[in-house]
Amino acid sequence: MKRHYTATALIVENNSVLLHFHEKIKLWLPPGGHVELNEDPIQAVTREVFEETGLKIEVLNTSNMKPTKYKDVQSIIPPHTIFIEPIIESNGNKHEHIDFIYVCKILDGAIKNENWIWFTKKDILKRLDESYNLSSDKQLTDELIDLCVNIFDLLGDMK
Repeated sequence: MKRHYTATALIVENNSVLLHFHEKIKLWLPPGGHVELNEDPIQAVTREVFEETGLKIEVLNTSNMKPTKYKDVQSIIPPHTIFIEPIIESNGNKHEHIDFIYVCKILDGAIKNENWIWFTKKDILKRLDESYNLSSDKQLTDELIDLCVNIFDLLGDMK
């Protein structure tokens, strides 16, 4: 099966995570997109976040691994996790995304449109339907709920 590399940012600020409703696939998602030729995943996630939100971010290291530099080799911050996600295109073709998921914080900028909304852990656990009166076609996936809750718990432990 054909595979594409993607990078996603879970941007966390004030105990909230930034999401937008993706009209095409009818789901709430964090910013992210495809890793382009000659980009590493951190460059891709940084670019995608800026293009989609107008924000400049810092990728946080949520692992025990520390980036290092050697004479000819450089390591980068590892993702918080990697998902392999099945994608069904509008024409019925299928492929997979290998998605490098990073936890990030804002360095600078302002969100460029109102489609981006901050959600707390409580909002995430309610699956958004009560507090935002969303119809059943506007959902969070179980994996995004689990991932966001995991990040909130991890960052609470890191304080």
